[in-house]
Amino acid sequence: MNNLDHLDKLRELDPQGMLAVEEGFYQQLQQGVEIAGQSDLSKISGKKYSGVVFTGMGGSGISGDIITALAADSSQAPMVSVKGYRLPRFITKDWLVVASSYSGNTEETLSCVQQAMDMGATMLFITSGGRLEQLAQNYDSVSAITVPAGLQPRGAFGYLFMPAYLALAQLGLLAVKQSHIEEGLEIVKKLSSQYNRKVETGKNFAKQVAVNIGDRLPLVYGQEGYLAPIAYRWKCEINENAKTPCFWAQFPELNHNETVGWERLDKLTKDFALIILSRPEGHPRIRARVEATKKLIDNNLGKVIEIPVKGQSSFAQAISTLYTG
Repeated sequence: MNNLDHLDKLRELDPQGMLAVEEGFYQQLQQGVEIAGQSDLSKISGKKYSGVVFTGMGGSGISGDIITALAADSSQAPMVSVKGYRLPRFITKDWLVVASSYSGNTEETLSCVQQAMDMGATMLFITSGGRLEQLAQNYDSVSAITVPAGLQPRGAFGYLFMPAYLALAQLGLLAVKQSHIEEGLEIVKKLSSQYNRKVETGKNFAKQVAVNIGDRLPLVYGQEGYLAPIAYRWKCEINENAKTPCFWAQFPELNHNETVGWERLDKLTKDFALIILSRPEGHPRIRARVEATKKLIDNNLGKVIEIPVKGQSSFAQAISTLYTG
């Protein structure tokens, strides 16, 4: 029996109870759908927007990255994600500014919000309280969606992502199919029973991935589109929950630089574990690049782990692959 099958040891290693939060991801997504349905968007609906800009950091900001990627094939409006103190100069008051801060007090996000307010932009806030909630009460062109408090931002993804994603659909800025939402939630529900801490390693794919990483330094390779921010989310989860360095890159860009970086330091990189988010469909050249890259660098690595993407829709594939991480 390894530590992952020793429930008392798991509790000892997890004083913040993050594993329980992750195990409740399906219920959180469900609640996120309910929160979206109850949200009042009257202050920001009925307008034509030139684009959408997301501002947020860390666990609060990843929602904007993923929504931007998912929207690429369905939205007519440009969408960008900002990770810092300043909005790009091309953002005007005709854009919708979506500010996501779980605490409501993230200084970079508040800086961008102040710039948006100064230009008279319309805004959507996703927060559990703090300064953002206060600002929403005093600014006419803001709709605020308040989510449950008391978590670490990285553990509140379902609350932050689903209301923002579905709100943009209600505003006509995204094409979202109910069947895709149902598919994604059903897959996560199934995986949550398979990945539960009580399921032994031999039958638990998530534990098997963790064991294969072990004490190796992990790298996560995604693919162009929505699997790029999902790979980044994996990296952040490993950083914050496992307190471990982790790096990420995406196909095909990594083939234009990172691939040749594996030619040296093979004694060092033997202690690396490469995690590949494996999507069977997509651009036909991507799969060829994945296979060629594996052959080129396999001897330089301690482990190569492929994570099969589940589901038919982009939404289901994104949310289930994120959950596995």
